[in-house]
Amino acid sequence: MIALAALVALLAFAMPSSAGAGQDGPPVAVEAGSPAAAVACALTATGARVEVGEPRRTSGSDCHPAGWAALRPVAASGQAALRFTGATAAGVPCQGFAWAPVRVLAPAAIASRAILAGEPLDGAVRVAEAELRPGHRPLAELPAGAVATRAIAPGQPIDASAMRVGPEPGAPIAVLVRSGALTVEQPGRAIPCVRGLACARLPSGRRVEGHMAAGRLLVELP
Repeated sequence: MIALAALVALLAFAMPSSAGAGQDGPPVAVEAGSPAAAVACALTATGARVEVGEPRRTSGSDCHPAGWAALRPVAASGQAALRFTGATAAGVPCQGFAWAPVRVLAPAAIASRAILAGEPLDGAVRVAEAELRPGHRPLAELPAGAVATRAIAPGQPIDASAMRVGPEPGAPIAVLVRSGALTVEQPGRAIPCVRGLACARLPSGRRVEGHMAAGRLLVELP
């Protein structure tokens, strides 16, 4: 009983938050021999490739580039900020800066047919290459049990806003909290959640998140 009470107390006061989780961004300013190679080193999406256009210099017009580096992570198509280093015609070391147009492509879940809101996505998607545009990052894969939150047209990439896991927000959901060998089950209400997870609010007002398992929300505590 003491251990069970401790688990309930942990649930009430020590639920971890996912704020800031899943942020990506490899180190930048990796020196490369070409603008394309420099931008490729700065890609954040797994399995992505990039098409890089001709850089437009903003400084260093008399510098002959020998090395290039991206100044920021590259997550989507647009303009990439670059720095180049080299030497002038007189052999003096120099550097400059430029912008290069980039088109980022990566594996994405694509609707293979028309999908209705509330319909399971399993069997209704295929993986194909899609362009990653600012503010619209399609998912490379879908979590088990994913359901469409809105109608999706055939061929449309699926992003996090187009799917959910678990019951519709506001619906009742059983929450199973596990810490080691101890478990406790409580009723809850489904609420909107981050990509790939299911979330609920307990009668105490506490927000919890986890994965769906056998129709229940499983929350694992340390």
